Amino acid sequence: MKKIILYAFTLSVFVFGQTSAQSVVEQNLNSAIQSAENVKQEVVTARKAVNQLVKRLTVLGNPNAVLFESQINAHTNAVLDESDNIQYYIGLAQSNSTIPFSATAITDAANELVNQNDILVGLTANMTAAITSNNTSLALALIQPIRTALNKQFNKAGSIISNIEVIKNNIRTYTVCINVVDNQGNPTTYNAGYYASNGSTYFYTGYPSDQDYGQGNCFYDLAPGTYTFGSFQDYFCGTGSATVTLSPSLLNAAGVIEVTLVVWCE
Repeated sequence: MKKIILYAFTLSVFVFGQTSAQSVVEQNLNSAIQSAENVKQEVVTARKAVNQLVKRLTVLGNPNAVLFESQINAHTNAVLDESDNIQYYIGLAQSNSTIPFSATAITDAANELVNQNDILVGLTANMTAAITSNNTSLALALIQPIRTALNKQFNKAGSIISNIEVIKNNIRTYTVCINVVDNQGNPTTYNAGYYASNGSTYFYTGYPSDQDYGQGNCFYDLAPGTYTFGSFQDYFCGTGSATVTLSPSLLNAAGVIEVTLVVWCE
């Protein structure tokens, strides 16, 4: 029991003390997602302004061009800021990530948010002119293209979020810790050093921060993929191997994938 408790404590210390570069990348990507969510909320607010204008045009008979222009200007300014934020955080994520990824779809969508801003500004100027000249039919005709531009912004923000989520899954790295047991399933103190291979590259416990594979029992920042885990032989003892495809479903409560190897001795 003491060995089990010690193993769990050691594992938690390793995980708590390990600062992964990819965790910074995830924070960058989450910030970009939040900016895209902010765009969607801005669209919701702008839609309310459009609905209120329609009510004033068709029911109340007192459309307020100055108020509507102010509301749309506030919207476009906010969307411009969030578009800049999205591209800023995506750029940070790309520079910090140990696994390269393309952000072309995201930056294109962020630029399209600004393009729709330009359309909204032009339509709002036309709306102001129509209201000022008491041309209600023209003002009402402008409502649909304004809504279309807002809908495009909402959808582009949604596509940005979806693309970032895909990137997060593709560049996620994993901490894998080896749990060694005897042939009865009891924890052991056997440790002659561990390795992992994805078929083309070998990694050692502590990699990449510690190349001395005689230390520790954890691998850090392993990219997604299928790995074979094993140990080095210690005199007349060694362990079996285990092949594991890393995935979020294997993570334990501490955010670690545990791989169990069984000791054998001649």
